[in-house]
Amino acid sequence: MGVSGFVLNENLENLPYATISHPKSKSWVIADEEGRFLLQAEVNSGDSLIFHRFGYQKTILISSGEKQLKIFLQREAIPMDSIEVEGQNFPNNAPWEIIHITETDQMSSLGMFQRVPGSLLKTYGGRAGISSVGLDGGQSEHTKIVLDGIDLTSPQNGQTDLSEIPLVFFQQMYQSRYPSIDYGSGSMDGVIHLSPWFNRSYLNVATGMFGFKSISTGYRLAFPNTAVQLIGGGFTSVEDYAFSFNDSTYNRKNNGIDQSFLGGRIQYLHSKKTIIKSSLFLTRSDRGAAGAVSYPSPNANRTNTLILGNATIIRLLNSGHISIQASRRGNDEHFSDPDFSINSRHEVSSHRLKMNWNQHFLDYLEAITSLEFYDENINSSDIGDHNRSTSAASVSLVYNVTPRFAFRPSIRGDWGESFSATTTDFNVQFDIPILGKIRGRMGNGFRLPTFNDMYWPKEAYSVGNPNLNTEKSDYYSIGLQRSFLNKGQIEFEWREKNTNNLITWTVGNDYKWSPINLNEVLRKSFIVSFSLPVILKKLSVSGYLTQTMTEDISTGKDLPYTPENTGNLLLQYSQENVLLNIQIYFNGKRYYTGYDLIDIELDPFMDVTLGLHYKVPMFNNLRMHVTIDNLLDSETSFFPEYPEPGLRVNGGMSIQL
Repeated sequence: MGVSGFVLNENLENLPYATISHPKSKSWVIADEEGRFLLQAEVNSGDSLIFHRFGYQKTILISSGEKQLKIFLQREAIPMDSIEVEGQNFPNNAPWEIIHITETDQMSSLGMFQRVPGSLLKTYGGRAGISSVGLDGGQSEHTKIVLDGIDLTSPQNGQTDLSEIPLVFFQQMYQSRYPSIDYGSGSMDGVIHLSPWFNRSYLNVATGMFGFKSISTGYRLAFPNTAVQLIGGGFTSVEDYAFSFNDSTYNRKNNGIDQSFLGGRIQYLHSKKTIIKSSLFLTRSDRGAAGAVSYPSPNANRTNTLILGNATIIRLLNSGHISIQASRRGNDEHFSDPDFSINSRHEVSSHRLKMNWNQHFLDYLEAITSLEFYDENINSSDIGDHNRSTSAASVSLVYNVTPRFAFRPSIRGDWGESFSATTTDFNVQFDIPILGKIRGRMGNGFRLPTFNDMYWPKEAYSVGNPNLNTEKSDYYSIGLQRSFLNKGQIEFEWREKNTNNLITWTVGNDYKWSPINLNEVLRKSFIVSFSLPVILKKLSVSGYLTQTMTEDISTGKDLPYTPENTGNLLLQYSQENVLLNIQIYFNGKRYYTGYDLIDIELDPFMDVTLGLHYKVPMFNNLRMHVTIDNLLDSETSFFPEYPEPGLRVNGGMSIQL
């Protein structure tokens, strides 16, 4: 539902912080820092959409029914009346990096992350299991997840547990084009942004197999200069299911989860030049911790409260903008296992203050500068009290030599107590007629050890390592993107990353797990992404294929759990009141090292998700939903010791209020 797209300036550059309004529904949104927008209003053919931003001419778009748009705003040299245009005057093919969250995604289990080219979703069994994502065969600690500008990375383990982020919190995903420059430590493989565009009132209820029940609701208040969105709900799932392991069948127990959540956003247009935005997200999860198959924990429990918040003030300039953002991530986790007399608590927080200044000095030259201060804290019954403060500054210059040729050199410096790091990135793009867009990129990144890496206490099966070195990575990539026929696109990309001092927890001869620095790791990826031309008006087909080659230079072996090939295919078909989604994900063969230190190869698998959504004719605001996860009932466990359920059927209904 609604329309989405980009706002661009006359030089075809992304134009941030434009306001998009739909007079018929009185709904409006503010585009993000890269010009993206999603307006969740029912925009019909003939409706007006108004686009305006300080320093640019107001534009009125007469919709032709298209749902994906690129809008070009002209610089306002002198006061002028608004321009009225027809929707078909604009190209509407969406860039690669945007991934829209579908109705099927809202009821499924994180399958949308499998649509990110080069991604690898790592799960620990069912909805209650910890889940994370990595890119290009890398560890999850090398990929940051950012929700509405809030870094979700836990300073304790360097990861983001995706199971703690309700799927209704965001409606789009995209990858940062300059991750290491924007976020520093832990972003050397990439940054995945989760964009919360919920700007409608609704009620959703769902139920399904394994005791799954959920409810969520959202409410929107829109005034001429203020928009408030509230969202809340929760779900519960028993998640006890049968699984096979070593040719025997068992029942997974103590794997249930109860989660409640609340969120809100406010956008305030103080004046034509000043925008104030703020958001707050809270989740509380109470779950069983079933443990590994070989070492089950039938009575262990983990509760966690996660609080995320930010506030941003933006000052628009004639040829740029200044923004100041303060954000906080905090969680309070309690883990208990009476069988082993464990009763631990971890209070973890991080705070970031970031200031940005973007300025066009000439029509062809843009400067992007930032200054940030970042603070991490932990108060843990296991590893004690620790704090780490860092500061960073970055400068990027975007030089548009011609409308078809641009390059962007960037440099960033990070410093803190007993460490400093310099990050560079050079990006170049050619647009060659007939051939397409050629993009190249090279640079470096780094990752600091986490609190767990350094300070985990000596136990029977694990111990930390305070002498770890900072990870360092060099990378380069080159790609070709080509549009063809009616909305068809294809992209070829080669990525290569060389990491030194890779931090990996490994089991030694004494059977204790401990982090060490590997000498050198090499990763190479070849990715083909595609969106097929529109042959049938109501059918869209997109996907990707990847080949990933990894090597631990010291041993000559592949990295564990990393498949050589992955692929994804998404088919979406709509007909009158029916919408059908089919997602097919393929994960190739991979290996891991067992407890006996013997390498074991894992079979490939295919995971098929189907979603059917029906708009009830006599009740236009009522929709019925059915989803089937793992339609083929395949063995989809990422870690064999943490089995996943088989086929899962969910059903529900939603009402637009």
